[in-house]
Amino acid sequence: MKIVHIITELYTGGAEKFCIDLCNELAENPKNEIHLCVLGNAEGSMLYKKLSSKVNCVSLGKEKGYDLKLIKKLKNFLKDIKPDVSHTHLRAQAYSFLPLISLNIPNVHTVHNVAYKEIGKPVRILYKTLYNFFNFTPVSISHEVLETVQKEYGKKFDKIVYNGTKEVSKSDIFDTVKEEVELLKKHPESKVFVHIGRFSEQKNQKMLIEVFEELIDEHFDLTLLMIGYEGKEGTEARKYYQECKERVKSKDRIFFMGEKSNVGDYLLLSDAMVLSSKYEGLPIVVLEAMSAGRAVVTTPAGGVVDVIEEGVNGYVAEGLDKTSFLKAIKKFLLKPLKDEKKIKEIFNKKYSITKTAEDYLRIYEEVKESKE
Repeated sequence: MKIVHIITELYTGGAEKFCIDLCNELAENPKNEIHLCVLGNAEGSMLYKKLSSKVNCVSLGKEKGYDLKLIKKLKNFLKDIKPDVSHTHLRAQAYSFLPLISLNIPNVHTVHNVAYKEIGKPVRILYKTLYNFFNFTPVSISHEVLETVQKEYGKKFDKIVYNGTKEVSKSDIFDTVKEEVELLKKHPESKVFVHIGRFSEQKNQKMLIEVFEELIDEHFDLTLLMIGYEGKEGTEARKYYQECKERVKSKDRIFFMGEKSNVGDYLLLSDAMVLSSKYEGLPIVVLEAMSAGRAVVTTPAGGVVDVIEEGVNGYVAEGLDKTSFLKAIKKFLLKPLKDEKKIKEIFNKKYSITKTAEDYLRIYEEVKESKE
């Protein structure tokens, strides 16, 4: 089958990483011909370097704002490759719908976040039209996302495919990272927590820092490594990042590590991953932590509640507030979850990229047949 994935950019976010992993996995099947169309610029991205040589990738050089010339470029590209099915991610569907309709190419769209947060209301009205009157199919990544999709677009849209990811592995610089982490620990026995995510109000790192400062004040022996993109100078993301840094009192316990391409090393060297988000779809980093055999302590944001088995592969806070999150982390500190084998079993059974690719291939076949 000839499949084209279309995505806006290749930033180091969960949806972008998922797109790369899925393309790579689908391309392993010699019966598939996989194309990746990046509306912006792909080259130079950390994720671009992880793209398999079996995937044909093209960048269309989108300009800032709604670039009308991009629609023509995309249509010409789609005409050339003649895909059986298209698969869009993030805001790519808003740019792709006219070329896809005019060329009669079925579309599958992964809804990576709760529907009312994915895009603004005017675009949601457009999406509702596409889903109900054209061959466009939304696919949810968790039960919570599914509920919002059905509320926004209609009860008949019941397809759900859990995100999957590749199992993390040690990079070539694992030993160097191990030395780095050991040096950052206050004591050899300090518990190491890793947070991975771009700095934003959604990810709620301010609350995360406040909670860890309280734990440190209560004499818990721990280290927090915060990995993630801090945003471009002058942006809201950079402002939020600076505000987070200003909240840190325990500079020998809480560290800002910057953006990393080898997050697997840090997960493998941690005791647990922490997630403080206000809302989510199904974060890839949670699955990566599980693939490393690490427990996750999280707020009840989005699809994480479907993934975490309480007291087995993690702890879920009762609410999104600071007190609930503090209580959940204390649970882990008092009763750490160390059964790596069990955590990995849960990952391999439900969240491997191989299973995800199989599930999507079934949907591709369905939408292709409905066209015929």
